[in-house]
Amino acid sequence: MNFISGSSNPQLTEKIVEKINNLSADGKAQLIPLEISKFANDEKRVWIKNKELVHKQEVCLVQSFNAPVDEHVVETLLIVDALERLGAKSVTLIIPWLGYSLQDKVFRPGEAIAAKVIANIISQPFINRIFLLDLHNSSIPGFFSVPTHHLFADAIVIEHLQKNLDLSQTIVASPDFGGIKRARIFAEKVGLDLVNIDKSRNLKTGQVIAHELHGPSVENKTVIVIDDVIVSGSTVIESAKLLKKMGAKQVYFVASHGVFCQGLSKLEKSAVDQIVISNSIQQKPNSSSKLTVLDISSIFAQELLA
Repeated sequence: MNFISGSSNPQLTEKIVEKINNLSADGKAQLIPLEISKFANDEKRVWIKNKELVHKQEVCLVQSFNAPVDEHVVETLLIVDALERLGAKSVTLIIPWLGYSLQDKVFRPGEAIAAKVIANIISQPFINRIFLLDLHNSSIPGFFSVPTHHLFADAIVIEHLQKNLDLSQTIVASPDFGGIKRARIFAEKVGLDLVNIDKSRNLKTGQVIAHELHGPSVENKTVIVIDDVIVSGSTVIESAKLLKKMGAKQVYFVASHGVFCQGLSKLEKSAVDQIVISNSIQQKPNSSSKLTVLDISSIFAQELLA
């Protein structure tokens, strides 16, 4: 199997190739050179330079659908078409962060189920299978018409927390009622108590307010808040503020995906002590002293070799 990267996350693609070669007996996975450019009219153009690495080969395409989201979706479709025209045997698509996945239902009459629209667009006949990571809604793989695998980063997150925290003085929190199931599963894996934050969000403005806690006391405890994605960071800010008000010693906010559409400056000034995310979305180096980025390449490498 050879690999090709879209423009969204080439660093993760390189890490997956490295892990594949370290784990497999032959160690022959290669990165296929790709040129991505734009015409003067702003249309994307892709060119795969090496036909030998593609023809009659299984090819794995890695692309996160982060900003600019629409460009990365179109870019993915163009790369898949180019691979098919060069005679690739099959294409496996890895989408570490599935943009539009938060629009998984109709919140107001007249809205689209954008997650399903994207799944329909991406479900190309030439794509053999798709790998997704830590989705907001576990029913989303059912939107795709090709075999789709939902993977999780829990093991890597737990290993990191066990190395860096005294779990005997730690408690897990869900940032809202919608995330209780995810947080409860995580809490059971590490054998910790669970509290829930009563949070409300204005669907029009996106403003978040954390009202109160439900569950055991967090006084003098380190609290691990579990979520799937940080978009603007308002949930992080409000959750940390409430938990510190209730006596928490430290607040770790853990999410698989860091979108950070409003940057990190407000989070840097907030009450949160540490934000732990994965490299599903490529981050700028040294963007925040409070940010820890965990490598998830082994999750995909192991699944591809299974």
